[in-house]
Amino acid sequence: MTPREKLKSIREELKQTFLERADLIDGALAALLSSHHLLIIGPPGTAKSMLADELCRRIEGANYFQWLLTRFTTPEEIFGAVSLKALEQDDYRRVTTRKLPDAHIAFLDEIFKANSSILNAILTLINERLFHNGKEVTRVPLLTLFGASNELPEEEELTALYDRFLVRFVVNYIVEDFRFLRMLESQSQPQRTTLTLTELNELQQAVRDVPLPSYVYRGIADIRRELNKKNIHASDRRYRQSLALLQDSPSNIGSSRPDAGTKAAL
Repeated sequence: MTPREKLKSIREELKQTFLERADLIDGALAALLSSHHLLIIGPPGTAKSMLADELCRRIEGANYFQWLLTRFTTPEEIFGAVSLKALEQDDYRRVTTRKLPDAHIAFLDEIFKANSSILNAILTLINERLFHNGKEVTRVPLLTLFGASNELPEEEELTALYDRFLVRFVVNYIVEDFRFLRMLESQSQPQRTTLTLTELNELQQAVRDVPLPSYVYRGIADIRRELNKKNIHASDRRYRQSLALLQDSPSNIGSSRPDAGTKAAL
């Protein structure tokens, strides 16, 4: 199978596992292909962390990090303990193995409840893919960060973090009875279609090479103008980043016309 065919299979398999989550799955795959981040708002038990974990399992060789944040969470829990050996050399360095700076895909539950010291570090990590570790600034391999919360942030200091999540979804419990029964009766899949990190990188490069026709830019400008009339304002960064989502729209997967998904998205 080609990487694109594998991606289509992963998409269909996830939809068979996560019922009434088709839009969320497409959003998660779009975020992964464009290397952006996804925020899920919803009550506990709606498979938020399970989706992130399952998606990571489909990427061979990818590291996954998951943590529940509270106001008492310490930087050591997220970024790693301080290296005693480095301290002997006056270098305040953390051992980041198996922690967030070492992850390709991460899931942070109740992300808006973390304290300010953790949030500031997360902002730099997810936006610039950089982590200040002791005397060095290292680049992290993070592809996509899944953030989850039971409610939208209200504090002004969280606005910057909220804006970093290009893709946002509100989820709830399964509504339809027949899908609820399917969920109860479902068995774990005997096989999983997987991608290697190299194949994923190839798909990400293919996404970046998708041309966007001029009417897409005009359409975004029209959307911005209409939203401004309703006093709904998005940052220039979000409008710029939205182009990547149009390029990797799930409608483009397997399509011979690279702009097919763009028309659907607009």
